[in-house]
Amino acid sequence: MKEIRLKHEKISDPNTITEVTTKAFEKEGLNIHINEAESVEDDFRKGERILKIKNTKFFVIGDIPWHQRQPMGF
Repeated sequence: MKEIRLKHEKISDPNTITEVTTKAFEKEGLNIHINEAESVEDDFRKGERILKIKNTKFFVIGDIPWHQRQPMGF
């Protein structure tokens, strides 16, 4: 599990929060569209948002000979 810390001052603007978060994920070698946050906490004393990120790996199995779509019978 990875931890990302974002300064509140950088993410307080709705026009920049996505860009700041995306760059922070990329810096850690993560993708904002694939990896999900396990928890989100705000540390108001330090002025930070702490994201704990699962490093989930997805495996895609392409077309293999024994895997065929079965028609749905109703």
